[in-house]
Parts: sequence; structure tokens; C-alpha cells
Amino acid sequence: MPTNPTIRDVARAAGVAPATASLALRNHPRLRKETCAKVQKAAAKLGYRPNAVVCQLLSQLRASRTPKYQATLGLINASENRALLNEIHTFRDWVGGVRERASALGYGVNEFWLHEKDVPPRRLTEIFRAQNIRGIIVAACMSREALPAGFDSILSSFACVVLGARGVRPALNLACNNQFSTIRRAFDEAIRLGCQRPALVMSEEVDELVERRFSGGFLAAQCGLPTSRRIVPFRYHSAVDVPLTARLATKEVISRFAAWFRRSRPDVILCIHPEVKEWVENLGAAVPGDVGLIHLDRDPTLANWAGMNQNNQLIGAGGIDMLVGQLHRNEIGVPSFPKCLLIESSWVDGASAGDRR
Repeated sequence: MPTNPTIRDVARAAGVAPATASLALRNHPRLRKETCAKVQKAAAKLGYRPNAVVCQLLSQLRASRTPKYQATLGLINASENRALLNEIHTFRDWVGGVRERASALGYGVNEFWLHEKDVPPRRLTEIFRAQNIRGIIVAACMSREALPAGFDSILSSFACVVLGARGVRPALNLACNNQFSTIRRAFDEAIRLGCQRPALVMSEEVDELVERRFSGGFLAAQCGLPTSRRIVPFRYHSAVDVPLTARLATKEVISRFAAWFRRSRPDVILCIHPEVKEWVENLGAAVPGDVGLIHLDRDPTLANWAGMNQNNQLIGAGGIDMLVGQLHRNEIGVPSFPKCLLIESSWVDGASAGDRR
């Protein structure tokens, strides 16, 4: 046995070419899993250890080249409403980040709808295998269950990363915005602008979808205020089935909001639904003169709004980085210890917040 085995020694022991051995040790998707396993077994038996300096130089060399096609990844639209992936700016930005980052790494992306008629899990698995898809990104989950129970066969056979919302069943690797940090930064910006009584208006559906990170971050931020300036958040249930597209509320919700607004007297409201501006103005309050507004997922279409840019394209790109890393490590199936990649938000100035300094 060589004292310091090289990649050529590993290749010779496995009966493959050195280039194949190098790819197999990185679980390259072009190779069969059996080939990768054979090479990795030979490397372990020889005690092969890659040279960290050489690996770094090779990585830099690969990064400087135009990437060659590696494989195809699957993008699953998990929403029951197929159009949501294109209609909601958050989802559009995720998908844009997914496609851009995948292309930069040499991967193609094929899109699938989870609720496609006449395409049960078994058929979808066959399609993935026919297209040599080993890794999938799941987006637009509108409930805490990432994939229905019938799709367990897919989860056990492929590498998988979820964007945006972590499912309870099953618990998969996740790339998402750090909503806890997002709302704390928004709160701090409100205080910087001279606001004394920041408040939160949030639908229960959205807050629950992100594991109460919005309300949790807000309550944590309030700890820095005197008790007399702390306002209980206004929570309500959306009047439509899809909370992220809610633009209407029941008369009962609007009535409760009016009572809460008069009782709480906020000077700035943190929210995620822009219809809150209409609710405030219908009560005779001026924005931002009487009360400021800060959006927690601001996009360029919200002209004059101040708020937090959740950097959603980076969430999509981060999900691809996680997925490709899993493929290289041959991490297939539901992970024993799921990982979570949190992307920070950026503050965007806007007239809606006002300035009370």
C-alpha cells in the first residue's frame, strides 16, 4: 500500500481512469452511483486524503472557466395554484435566483407542478429518472407540509432543498429569509427615524408559515422599549385561501383593526400586506404624517414604500448551492439533521416610513 496514495493509485485500485476517479470522489452527477461508490471505497481502503492546496487551485481554475453542462435539476412548484410561481414577486425572484445560479454552475433546470393531473408520484419519479434528475428544489409551499405523504418515494430517492418555508413533515434542508432578523432590522430603522410606538400588523397564515419568526422578532425587539410604548400586534386571518395573495379582508377584520388602531395609537406599522395602507387611510389617518408604514418584503413595484428587501434571488441561489453540495456529497433522501440557510434582508428607504426626528 502506498505511503501517500495519489489519485492515480486510487484509480488503479478501482480500475478506472484518474479523471474518472477524481470525478467519483466529488460524486459528480455524470457518473453512475455504483462507480462513485467503488472509487470511494478504494480511496478509503488506501487511506487517500486529497491535497487541500491542490483542491483549492483546481477549484479556482474551474471557477474561471465557462461551466460545461453538468446535469439537470428539478424545480417543483408545490402550490395548488399553478400560476403563483409567476404571480408572486417573492416566488418569481426565488426562481430567477435558482435559474441564474444553476446556469452559472453548469446545470439545467426543468420545472414541474406538484399537482399536475394524471402525474402521480410514481410517474413523476420515472420522469426524473428519464431526465437524469437527481436533485430537486421545492418552492411555493403554502403549508407547513412541504410535500404530501404520497411523495415519500421521491424524497427518499433524490437530494432535495425547500425554499422559503420549512415543512414539519418531512423536515428537509431549507434556504429562506431570516424573518426574525428582518423584522428586528425594520424595527430598529423605525426607531432611528424617531418613531416611538412601532406596531405589527400580520396575518396569522403568513406568520405561521414562517414559524412565527415575524412576530417573534417583533416581540424580541420590543424588549428594548419601555412597557408603556409596547403595542400588542394586530393579528388577523386572511379572507382568501392563499395568504400571500390576500388583498381583501372581511368587514369583521377591518372593524377589529379600526378598534385596535384607535386604542393602540401606533406611529409606524410594520406589515407584509400593502392593503394596510388603505385600512389606515380609510380611518382618516395620513401616511406618513399620522402613521408611517414599513413593508417587510418590499419589491420595486411598491413605489414610495420603505421596507426590507428580502434578497429573494439570493435565497434561490443559496438553495442551488445547498443542493449541488448535497449531490457532490451523495446526500440522497431525507436528512437526519436538516440544515437551514438564512439570507439577511437589506433596508430600503422610502417616503411611507416618514421621519419623526
